[in-house]
Amino acid sequence: MDRSSNIWIGTDGAGLIKYGNKAFTYYSRIPGLNNLAVFCITQDPENNIWVGTHDEGVYKFNGTYSTQYTTKNGLGSNTVRSSVTDKKGNIWFATSKGLSKYKDGVFRTYTTSDGLPSNNIRSLLLDKNNNLWIGTAGAGLSKYNYTSFKNYSEKDGLAFNYIHSLFEDSKGNIWIGTGNGVTKYADNVFTSFKKSSGFCNLYIGSITEDKNGNIWFGTDRCAVKYDGLDFKTVTMEDGLSSGIIYLMHNDKKGNLWIGTNNGIDRVKFDSYGQISRIKNYKSKQGFKGVECNSRAIFEDNKNNLWIGTVKGVIKYDPTQDKTNVFEPNIHINNLKLFFEDVDWLNYSKKLIKWNNLPENLVLSYDNNHLTFEFSAINLTFPEDVHYRFKLTPFDNEWYSSTEKNVATYSNLPPGDYTFSVKARNEDGLWNQKAASYNFKITSPWFKEWWFVLCIIVLIFYIIYKISSFKEQQQVKISKDLEEKVKERTALIETQRDEKEVLLKEIHHRVKNNMQVIISLISIQSGYTQDKIALALFDEAKSRIRSMALIHEKMYQTGDLAYIDIQDYIMALTNDLIDTYAINCDIFLDIKIDKTKFAIDTLIPLGLLLNEIISNALKYGFVGTDKGKMVIHLQLDEKDNNFVLLVGDNGVGMPFGTLEKEDGTLGMELVKIFVTQLDGEIKRLEDKGTFYEIKFPPRG
Repeated sequence: MDRSSNIWIGTDGAGLIKYGNKAFTYYSRIPGLNNLAVFCITQDPENNIWVGTHDEGVYKFNGTYSTQYTTKNGLGSNTVRSSVTDKKGNIWFATSKGLSKYKDGVFRTYTTSDGLPSNNIRSLLLDKNNNLWIGTAGAGLSKYNYTSFKNYSEKDGLAFNYIHSLFEDSKGNIWIGTGNGVTKYADNVFTSFKKSSGFCNLYIGSITEDKNGNIWFGTDRCAVKYDGLDFKTVTMEDGLSSGIIYLMHNDKKGNLWIGTNNGIDRVKFDSYGQISRIKNYKSKQGFKGVECNSRAIFEDNKNNLWIGTVKGVIKYDPTQDKTNVFEPNIHINNLKLFFEDVDWLNYSKKLIKWNNLPENLVLSYDNNHLTFEFSAINLTFPEDVHYRFKLTPFDNEWYSSTEKNVATYSNLPPGDYTFSVKARNEDGLWNQKAASYNFKITSPWFKEWWFVLCIIVLIFYIIYKISSFKEQQQVKISKDLEEKVKERTALIETQRDEKEVLLKEIHHRVKNNMQVIISLISIQSGYTQDKIALALFDEAKSRIRSMALIHEKMYQTGDLAYIDIQDYIMALTNDLIDTYAINCDIFLDIKIDKTKFAIDTLIPLGLLLNEIISNALKYGFVGTDKGKMVIHLQLDEKDNNFVLLVGDNGVGMPFGTLEKEDGTLGMELVKIFVTQLDGEIKRLEDKGTFYEIKFPPRG
């Protein structure tokens, strides 16, 4: 016997035999209990076990032999789907041809003639008030109080009339599992829950309640837990052996048993009511029946579980199901390089005894693909050993072995590593101390610190040389460019000076020519006595003088392209006042923005001012000894136009003169000059004669 109570038997020619788990008992030679289609199990007051079969009636087992009861003995039908024992010692059987009661060796069968809604009975439940609930195949539900039957159907609120399972919870609620969802009966009200409430499938084949008050439902796709608020599915991903649930039972120790088509599972819960562990019992664990039958489970008064399977009845004795308190012995067996076995003496001077792994293994950077093989000794269920491994510092957490006992790492970077592995037995006990193995992968020579330092120094030297060469080239190019710039600058300055001299000479000669024209007009006016002609000569001289003044300002200023308009207007106004020599004190209100205009703007602007100021001096101050002349020129930033306000406060011209098409020559010239400026003119209604002229900037 080993430390896990397994008995090992050596034979003469038949090999080695291990006799282990004694929790499961098979009754392969007991008639009835070896039936492949046992669908219900119960116990009578004399501790006899009764099993109902699909086509052989029922069997009573007294612990030694079995006795069969069929229709010949009064059973309603040999097809029995459910059974219960009431407080009076009556045993009730749900058959395909009525509800049969057994007491003191006599059967009594109830049918539709007694008030049942159908003779095809599928499920039974004895509630706390000793009422018998009967579920039928297609005719709904019936409650029998030992006096009469009260029937319920979909019209009363049932989810479906095919009743597959019945259960009463700790609060007295009746849960009814149908082929179309589950219905709860409480306070004489039926409440149905269907797929929209969280069920993975609408077929409810079994129902039970765990020790925390959660209701569990078995379907043919998953198990469903209901905590009073939400429905949550539990599947194979959570640890179940299968999603096809045939039976469910909560034993007296608080374990939840779930029978499937792939064994039976024991579910344990922690103190918070959450699943702490699911243990699967299959053929390897001693449960040779494997596939369970629907709702065929019963817990007797000794806490033994009787389970109906496709290999007959199996009894589970919890006292013989010992918890394995011995952790598996874990070992690292082998180490492979690029999936190949190698002679590790080529990589290490010494091998570790027992597993022949190299001591103080140091691998080059290109030998970085390793496979670790490991195994654990578990004498009870070696197939149920689970592994976790971790490579420090490569892994941040423990990983479960997907290849059972192999872990492979590829393209490992240089560094110091420790591979650790743990094992867990079938009862969830892990090794307290993991098996570990240390090794090192070196860096390539081109990643060593001295090589990196040399490369950095070389790079800086190359950068320095390239930078110095570029700097010398840039200095040379800069000097060449500087010489060329100086040469071109000197040439441009010479050409500019020549052009300035030439332009000044041109402006000077144009001004002189205009003075000659003025002199010729003055000489010609001396040969006429006609006052009108003399006035025309004076106006012509005034206009020519305004243009001559522009050319005079051109060659006097340093900028031959533009003239300061403020200086020009001041000079033009003073010249006109001196020309007309009126006997009146003239106050000049001149506000001019510091602006420069080109000659193509100055000539029409100067002639425009000449006409308006001349008219004001000739006609505006007749009969008065003082007057005011206003000239304002500003830039309106809102619409980006120059605004010229010019006029006098004299006697004023008649309104409408500006708009006349056959007006005076002076007004016609004013309109022409405004047009040349691309501007607009309007007469203001102030006292005297005032004009507002707007024109856009040029150039």
